[in-house]
Amino acid sequence: MPVAKVALSLPSPLLIRIDRLARKAGLSRSALVRQVMETAFQRPTEAEVVRKAKRLYAEIGEDDRALSETFLTVAAETLRSFPKRRRR
Repeated sequence: MPVAKVALSLPSPLLIRIDRLARKAGLSRSALVRQVMETAFQRPTEAEVVRKAKRLYAEIGEDDRALSETFLTVAAETLRSFPKRRRR
């Protein structure tokens, strides 16, 4: 994949942290920054996570409703087979 060079202005404390982490990981500064940026862009945004959760909860709700309707008729049929009790 072709690469392009960019120049960044970073605060010294951040550059020191980047260099330390790159040295620990055995990577060049460029390789470390590239990995960090790729990882950041691969993470879903909060909005994406919320949208997916809403969709999943909606599916669960539909499944629960269908199960409830199915078991409601089963329960009603089962209860009809029991003799009615007199109230005291």
